[in-house]
Amino acid sequence: MRNRLLGAFAGMLAAFTASVASAAPLEIQFWHPSLGPLDDALKQQVASFNDSQTAYKIVSSGRGTYDETFNAAIAGFRANKHPHLLVVIGQGTQSMLLSGSVYPVQDLLTAEGHKVDWNGYLQPVLNYYRTKEGKLLSLPFSVSTPILWYNKDAFAKAGLTRAPVTLDELGEYAGKLRAAGYECGYTSGWQQWVHVDNYSVIHDLPIATKYNGLDGLDATFVYNKTAVVKNMARLQSWAADGRYVYSGRQGSSATPAFTSGRCAMMTHSSAVFSSLQAGAKFAFGAAPLPYEAGATPRNSLIGGGSLWVLKGHKPEEYKGVAAFLAHLSSPDQQAKWHKDTGYVPLTTAAYEKVKAEGYYEKNPQQEVAIKQIQRGTPTLNTMTVRLGNANQYVAALEEEMEAVWANKKTAQEAMDDAVRRGNEILRRFERQRGN
Repeated sequence: MRNRLLGAFAGMLAAFTASVASAAPLEIQFWHPSLGPLDDALKQQVASFNDSQTAYKIVSSGRGTYDETFNAAIAGFRANKHPHLLVVIGQGTQSMLLSGSVYPVQDLLTAEGHKVDWNGYLQPVLNYYRTKEGKLLSLPFSVSTPILWYNKDAFAKAGLTRAPVTLDELGEYAGKLRAAGYECGYTSGWQQWVHVDNYSVIHDLPIATKYNGLDGLDATFVYNKTAVVKNMARLQSWAADGRYVYSGRQGSSATPAFTSGRCAMMTHSSAVFSSLQAGAKFAFGAAPLPYEAGATPRNSLIGGGSLWVLKGHKPEEYKGVAAFLAHLSSPDQQAKWHKDTGYVPLTTAAYEKVKAEGYYEKNPQQEVAIKQIQRGTPTLNTMTVRLGNANQYVAALEEEMEAVWANKKTAQEAMDDAVRRGNEILRRFERQRGN
């Protein structure tokens, strides 16, 4: 009798354990770079989805820089321990596209029954991540574009009443700010993104052949034959007389140079808005990137990260991935993400929602990027940059730019060397991936 009772109890316990296990949410692994001050905003996005349903649980994990996150995913894929979702910087699109590890976002959402109105998205954002045939590969996520930030108090001291519109004006302003007692008139984060990529796109100039790589792996860099060289030479002259101060690669060093009051103007990502709010002890404003006098500026080029879905997981888990992506794309979540971070909202509905709330009347800085990326009519020079081994060719270019700022090379010499080195990197990528 005792054995029968124990057996019955064991059976009940097993059934209970099985029912609890079956009720447990399926975990979706989400790897992303650490976003610093914006990590809290990301945690809120994840928590919002997890709290909205019980079938799935997004487990987010910051993996360091964009490069470190990418490398961790490669190691995870080789060990069959890769995440479902991965954030990759925009320049890594070509490498992801040809990796053989991607489940295209548009295919996933369609397969899982999510009817998405792609016409309701900001088209310049989608253009960056589409294939030549128009299929969306990854979902834009932490989308930003560089704009001009300026110290309003410093402008008042120097007698400046508006933001500079042209690059020549930018130099004039930097000189006046120096004369007003500021150590640094102008600095920049993400120098390659600002001074080469966005300079080229705004002026409808090719960065590389084959429509910046969109039309084939055999693309070659050509920015050493365009007005990019003139722009570099101008910046070199500003660096020589102190109007321009180099603040290091990427963006981390430029922000404190600006928020400390040392540099009165800065070109940087629109997504530093929250950092400036927290760190600046002065009134600041934002304006579109300055351009060449007489030019008709086009849209700027976006950057930041997008969400890639990786192959090799269970079908039921992909339902959760699709549900999470749909949640992130909703107008309410997009509006909150935009206001919390400074990243660009993905959809027109989210943009209009924020505008209707009167948010931009109090925070006009956050509308500058949205207007800038939608300016003009896109061309094949302004849609995207689709080149392989981006981290390698960007590092080579930035090294050559540093030689310009240090006055070790002329602008033409440095850009010629950067193009030569960059093309060698592209050819290695072409051989590795094959046509």
